[in-house]
Amino acid sequence: GETPFFRAGDAVLPQAMVKERFGEFAWRPAGGGDFVQDPAWRATGLATGQVPLLGRVRCNRALLPALAGAMRELQQRNLAGLVDPAGFAGCWNSRLTRSGGGVSRHAWGAAVDLNVAGNPTGLASAQDRRLVEVMERWGFTWGGRWLVPDPAHFEYLRPPDSAAG
Repeated sequence: GETPFFRAGDAVLPQAMVKERFGEFAWRPAGGGDFVQDPAWRATGLATGQVPLLGRVRCNRALLPALAGAMRELQQRNLAGLVDPAGFAGCWNSRLTRSGGGVSRHAWGAAVDLNVAGNPTGLASAQDRRLVEVMERWGFTWGGRWLVPDPAHFEYLRPPDSAAG
């Protein structure tokens, strides 16, 4: 069951599968780790919607229903306090990874950062395990278990479990 190759985020999709699931786009560097992304892909790959607890978000079309479902579940279970709306650092952002080694999953709108203030990259998580559990049930993997932890990061992998929602 172990991954046959080493990646910074062991439970994330390989780049080829990210492109297969979320589409492929052209881009050119814009400086400072940002880039200019193909506007045609943005028009077809991204959607803007209202999400409980978070408000208006711009994410990949495939991710948006799962994110809304996870936040709605937290509300329904009286766990809304586990998400700080001010600590939502977004979903879509056309940029490279922090290491500069590749395109960030945020460029596909396929990841969200929650409760960023108390969950800096490289340090132990302050996320409540109930939040992690709900997000995982809705098809996200959690960066808090990575070799270099990124506990604010939740990356969309697959449609929600049948128990979700």
